[in-house]
Amino acid sequence: MLLSDRAIHILGVGNLGKYVAHALATHYPRLPVTLIFRKKDSYDKFVDGGRKITKWIDEHTQDSKSGFRAEWIGQSRPGSPHISNLIVATKGQQTLTPVGFLSPRLDRNSTVLLLQNGMGVKEELDSQILAFRSPEHRPSYWAGVCSTGVFGRGDPSRPVCPFTFQVAGSGPLNIGPFSESQEIEKQHPLRRALEKCHPTLRTEFPDYEKIKLARLRKLVMNAVINPLTAVHRCPNGWLRSLERFKALPDHPVTGITAEYRPSSLVAEIGPIVRAVLDLPSGNPKLDEAWSDLALLREALLLADRTGENRSSMLQDVEGGRETEIDYICGWLIKKARELGLNCPRGTQNLYHHIKFRKWENGEELRRLGPSPRGAASVEDMKAMDKPIGDRDMVMVETPEWLKPKAVNKGDKPWGKAPKRANKYMAKAQGPGKGKR
Repeated sequence: MLLSDRAIHILGVGNLGKYVAHALATHYPRLPVTLIFRKKDSYDKFVDGGRKITKWIDEHTQDSKSGFRAEWIGQSRPGSPHISNLIVATKGQQTLTPVGFLSPRLDRNSTVLLLQNGMGVKEELDSQILAFRSPEHRPSYWAGVCSTGVFGRGDPSRPVCPFTFQVAGSGPLNIGPFSESQEIEKQHPLRRALEKCHPTLRTEFPDYEKIKLARLRKLVMNAVINPLTAVHRCPNGWLRSLERFKALPDHPVTGITAEYRPSSLVAEIGPIVRAVLDLPSGNPKLDEAWSDLALLREALLLADRTGENRSSMLQDVEGGRETEIDYICGWLIKKARELGLNCPRGTQNLYHHIKFRKWENGEELRRLGPSPRGAASVEDMKAMDKPIGDRDMVMVETPEWLKPKAVNKGDKPWGKAPKRANKYMAKAQGPGKGKR
């Protein structure tokens, strides 16, 4: 086998790309691994920093790997070396253009592993890239679902350190085919390389049906957590409190109201996902695993486990960047129409708020102040209404870090909010309150 057939290229050097690259360098140090950067300045920083990726094991221990090859996407030309194995670790909205640049280096003998959230990227690549429109010329695709939490971090001497990461929680990396007729050969060089990384990545290669279930399961989690945290500007753990209360003030910028909560979104998303799966009738275990209650419970537990994290969609909205909403909520809306199901109105409204938001550069969001609790604090919600009483779901005690701090007289929980927010503060505090 030629060395070029074993070589691996990784497009996207975000947290997930760094995680996989570091694992390959740890367990397969002689394997040529090339990191492909979308931006020239990131490429320059990586090269100037010694081509090094650092993993934080704990507060005082690091594990650094170096020797990676590096490319900038602008360097790719039709005459550049062929790419046999490409791992795409970019976000969905950042995939089409760079893969288009790389398409002259990809052919039917290439394998592309799409390791990202959402659905619909493969279909977009095949329809939008001229070279991939013919099945005879397009590469083979694999689908990847990573359930390990990976986040970036710096160190005391360099607060902003883009090539470091830390792992929060451990889960398997599931890789499978995109179609039922496709099979991942055991001797495939990309599979063998990733299997060598099993101690770190916990790599598994399920069949088509199992990878389909895993992708849809993660899609539901993303469709519940990401849009809600983005519009309410809150950490993931706040969603438990959002579910507990009947009424919430309108969001000061978007006008999002209390109907947009985890349970209402699951009630819309559940039927779509079950129709896509076309589950066999008479299987009580599958029916229970994909029920609205099971999906809601899993989404809330995931939000609790990642309580202090701010979702990637929230970070993109605050930074004025394009989000993955087309490949999460947008894909669900499209599938509902194709299947003749009722329009998921709440999901559609959230999609439009995030997709066509008026604060393209994050100006409106920054004007609201840095409060991580969104439009209103838990204390405000308690004043608005009583907790939900008879609810068919498992209620979990609010963790200490999520409980609101005591509000002193004169405090402004919203920070510098627009006048529209003051109206709801006055309503929450009672007659004669909330005036400024």
